[in-house]
Parts: sequence; C-alpha cells; structure tokens
Amino acid sequence: MKIIPVAYDSFSTRSMATIVKTDINIFIDPSVAIGIYRYGLKPHRIELEELERKKEEIISLNKNIDIIIITHYHWDHCPHPNSKHFEILYNKKIFLKDINNKINNSQKVRGKRVIKKLENKSDLIFSDGKEFEINNTYIKFSEPLTHGGPESKLGFVLGVYIEYKNNSVIFASDIQGLYEDSLKFILSNNPKILIFSGPPYYIGWNENKEETFINNLKIIAERTNIKEIIIDHHSARDKKFLNNLNKYRDMLKEYNIEIKSAADLLGVENRLLEANRDILYKNDNI
Repeated sequence: MKIIPVAYDSFSTRSMATIVKTDINIFIDPSVAIGIYRYGLKPHRIELEELERKKEEIISLNKNIDIIIITHYHWDHCPHPNSKHFEILYNKKIFLKDINNKINNSQKVRGKRVIKKLENKSDLIFSDGKEFEINNTYIKFSEPLTHGGPESKLGFVLGVYIEYKNNSVIFASDIQGLYEDSLKFILSNNPKILIFSGPPYYIGWNENKEETFINNLKIIAERTNIKEIIIDHHSARDKKFLNNLNKYRDMLKEYNIEIKSAADLLGVENRLLEANRDILYKNDNI
C-alpha cells in the first residue's frame, strides 16, 4: 500500500486530497479550495496560484485512477460542479456520502447538485456503513461521523478504512479532533495508519475540547496497533501547528508512534500558506 498526499493545508491550500495505491488506485476527496478571508485579508496571490496548480494536478493524476471516494460535500473535499476539476468525476466508479441519510441541509443541497450533474455519466454508489471488496482491496465505510463533534451544525462525513495485504489505513476527513463516534470507528478497525483532520485551533477551540482530544489520542495509542498518525487540514490553519505536532510526539513517544503532517509524509516543506497569509502580505511590502 502506498499513500500519496496530493494537496493538504500543511503544504498547499485547503484540501485532504489523497491517493491510496493498492492493486487499485483510489482517489479520496480529490478537490481543493481556499479560505476566503483570514486576518481580514483575501487570499494571497501565492495561495491563488497554488489553488490553480493543484486543480491541474488533480486533473492530470486522475487518468490512472480506478475509483473515487467523496466523504462529504464541502468543496475542499468534493469538486464544485462549476470547477474545471469536476470533470475528473465523469466515467468513474464513485463511492460517496448518501444525500438522503444523516446529512445537514447545506450538504444536501450541494450533494444534489453534484449528483444531478453526474447522472448517467458515472457509477454512483452511496456508501454509508457499507463494505466492498475490489480485487484484493477491502474498503469499509463508517456510518456518518459528525463533522467537528456532536454540537457541530456542519453535518456529517464518512470515515474510510482500506486494507490491502498486511497494511491498512483509516482516512477521517473533517472530524476535527477525536470524538466518540470517530474514536469508536478507529478502535474497532485498528488500522496501521491513521489520517485525520485535527482540531481547528484557529476557531472555536477551548481547553475542554483539547483535553478530550488528548485523552482520545492516548486511548488510540494504547488500544490499537497504529504506527503512524497524520494530523492535518483544519489544524494546519494555525501558526502553532508544528509546535502542536511536537507536543503530541512528546506525549506519545513511549508508544513508538510517528506523528506527522501530510507534508512530512510526502517529504516536502510545511508551508502553512493560509495560517501565514498575513506574513505573505507583509513580505510583499518589505
């Protein structure tokens, strides 16, 4: 199994686009978007250039993809119907979030737009809570997980467990930390690798939520055989992101678990463009 981060907040712009290679090529959440305002500033030209570059890369990578997975209908995870990279969804087998089951109104409206444009063009499979075997690859979808915790109004996402030979990964988009439902899915499937959207430190995060997150991270370390944890996306929109990763490394060092950003996994520099948007503008004026 090979995991290739295509675009993530730690080295690109808003995204968790990931290719998982087994005996098939799986593209999970093949989209990218941008934060409209940060520090009262519109996206910097470097962010906009990166956004367009990643859209082109997603299109170019798609030619070798066998299946696509859409975990939910936010545009940094699902291509916008008016975006040029929406074309990658044509003539594909797509496993996606059910628009008729446990979904908030905003995502339901967006999902309907996506489904309508793909009707008769692609093989669409609502996948909430389902399992599939394709060649020697096993794929299991969670029941809908809360997008950011039980009090969140942002809807639900699908967790994805992929197993191939002696390796396995869980991809959990926008769980924004670890809550009871996502923790249960992780513990029950016990992957070797965990990829998830960590805490949104830059908005609505407090000491109680951080305590819950840390406790659940320790539970995962104690009760699973996970060897590698990739924390990114919402967490990487904060200037202290890398310091926080170091804090978690220190906490879990006795378990011999590697804590990484997606940039670390890919072997590239952590750039944190959105988190440092104010600095990008300041450098323009130097």
